[in-house]
Amino acid sequence: MSKYMAFDAEAFANRELLVEALKEMGFEQITIGTDLQLQGWDKRDNRVADVIIRRSDVKNMHLLGDIGFQKTAKGYSLVVDDMDLDYRLGRDFIRRLQTHYTEATARKMAMKLNGTLIKERVGNTIKIRVKF
Repeated sequence: MSKYMAFDAEAFANRELLVEALKEMGFEQITIGTDLQLQGWDKRDNRVADVIIRRSDVKNMHLLGDIGFQKTAKGYSLVVDDMDLDYRLGRDFIRRLQTHYTEATARKMAMKLNGTLIKERVGNTIKIRVKF
């Protein structure tokens, strides 16, 4: 049976950077609010989130439920259907999102310092430096 899962250990501190990272991953339509209802196939599992990617906006992925991020004390935590994570998004979804989020953070820092962003891949690791 499918259910929503929350990932509190992987929180994203800045909402704007989170939205930017999600857009880089191809999620163009993102709903932002407070305690918005997540829509899933199981109406008994009522969950809320503050940043939502509606399943109706990404029909090509055939998601069972919306992808949400709930504001917590640590930041924005992922709330997603476990079957979507396993079979649609992939178990590496959080890692890929963290990579895009880190790049967005580095770009913001580079702009603030009037510097340039240097990204290089060393094996499976991506190193990001700001040169100013």
